[in-house]
Amino acid sequence: MGTLWTEVQLLKPDRNLAPDAHAARSVIARMIADGGLVSRREIVKVTGLARSTIDGHLGVLLENGLIEDGGLGGGNLRGRPAQVFKVSAARGVVLVADVSIEVTRLALTTLDKVVVERRDIDMHVEVGPMVLLCAICDAFAEMLHANSLVADDALAISVGLPGPVDSHLGFAVRPPLMPGWDGFSVCKFMAERFVCDVIVDNDVNLMALGEARAYGGAHLPLLMINISTGVGAGFVSESGLLLHGADGAAADIGHIQMRDMSDVLCNCGNRGCLEAIASVGAMADRVSKTLGTAVDPKELIARLMLGDATTVSVVRETASTLGRAIADLVNFCNPARIVIGGDVTECTEDVLSQIRSVVYQQAQPLATRNLSVTHSALGKEAGLVGGMISAIEQVLSPRGIQYLTRPAGSTMLPLGLQIGA
Repeated sequence: MGTLWTEVQLLKPDRNLAPDAHAARSVIARMIADGGLVSRREIVKVTGLARSTIDGHLGVLLENGLIEDGGLGGGNLRGRPAQVFKVSAARGVVLVADVSIEVTRLALTTLDKVVVERRDIDMHVEVGPMVLLCAICDAFAEMLHANSLVADDALAISVGLPGPVDSHLGFAVRPPLMPGWDGFSVCKFMAERFVCDVIVDNDVNLMALGEARAYGGAHLPLLMINISTGVGAGFVSESGLLLHGADGAAADIGHIQMRDMSDVLCNCGNRGCLEAIASVGAMADRVSKTLGTAVDPKELIARLMLGDATTVSVVRETASTLGRAIADLVNFCNPARIVIGGDVTECTEDVLSQIRSVVYQQAQPLATRNLSVTHSALGKEAGLVGGMISAIEQVLSPRGIQYLTRPAGSTMLPLGLQIGA
């Protein structure tokens, strides 16, 4: 019919069933990690691979300590109990850093999602990447030592940053709230210290991933909106994958411009940005102007909890503006669930109810008939949970499996050092 038609590509086949050893081992390892106790028969049934092939892949995973013998199980199947496998909690740990503007939350967890230790670092991102990342690395080292672990026990590190992130290269790109962080390779810095795979993402992306997985794969697609020092979003598709876009800029809604509020100057230099209107700091500034006295974000939250009339009025008006922006997003990506997070939403129902009202009024009926708008299920832990999931999935990815099962003398570098090479 012509070159235009003949050059159109079909959807590429799912690599899960491709004859690639690392991809197959990744599928098996993730199935075991998700299932808790999984038998060889179940793996054969799901993958369609021959039993002898499965045995070979299981042997590699067992030999490298990524999975372990779980004894006999499979009582729901006919015949004698089958040998079952489980992901190894003793193989090592993943390290998670959820960086926000004023505090960084850290966690150390096993591959079976058990939290070994939690810790917070009270440090503003304005100190710069060298100071904050050194503090994070030192804290990780202390956490490992306190639990009789060493740096080699770190299998992967996940870092969430409060700004636009190039997730392929592992650094923030012109983050308006993070002076000095532009282009600094967080990925390489952490990989040099711990010599393991490091992944870096936007903090709200990781919150969205955590919220989506908390529902066990239900209520997808999911759109996460976080109202804090800035206004961020993350989107998890119906397949359960984070939407990053070509360069990691997908769902960066903080700088959507509200044309009817073009008099408001944003930190990015533009006017009318959603972040300059709907962030907690922006709301505090408007309350300050109305009252004629300085009100900071913490005082805004306190006033809101006390039901101060001026504060409630400003917050409701802001929520209405935010609702208009979210309604446009609903028309575009048709989520099944919208999760609204942040301190300002946790202390009052006004924000959620106002956003919900505007979204249902202004978005198209087809996009809202099964839509739910809810509070965060995980609260302040959402970013850590999402970071843990992203780190574990990196460990059990084809690339992660290849690195962790590499032969002696291999020149393969961890993700982070490979990027910076």
